[in-house]
Amino acid sequence: MKLLPPILVDHILPFNWDVRKVWQLSADVIDEKVDQFLYLMDLPLWSDIPNSGMLFNISPREALNDPERSPHQINRVLNADTRYPLDFLRMNSKLWILDGVHRLAKLIMQGAEYLSIRIHEENVQPLIECD
Repeated sequence: MKLLPPILVDHILPFNWDVRKVWQLSADVIDEKVDQFLYLMDLPLWSDIPNSGMLFNISPREALNDPERSPHQINRVLNADTRYPLDFLRMNSKLWILDGVHRLAKLIMQGAEYLSIRIHEENVQPLIECD
């Protein structure tokens, strides 16, 4: 399991998942207001050093506000394909982000009011866990 800073304990699922397995799941796509997910922009979800693993030492907002600090994350934001929805897992009545923070950052940069999401129920956990 990843070593999480205390601020992320309530925002990162307590198991490792394979994002490629998440992409293979079927779920309805719904539109939601971007404002609901702005809190993700202030969490240190990213690493500012490329190819260094999950450092959890920079938030998307910090990266956007200081692009020179993490040019590889900014590049990922700029190249994010916003045609794809963000993926969340509903567990214990809470939504947990599985995939899409770079797309969220790009949509915010573009001034979007709505974004597309997919919500997966907790029974998919065995299907997305890392082997």
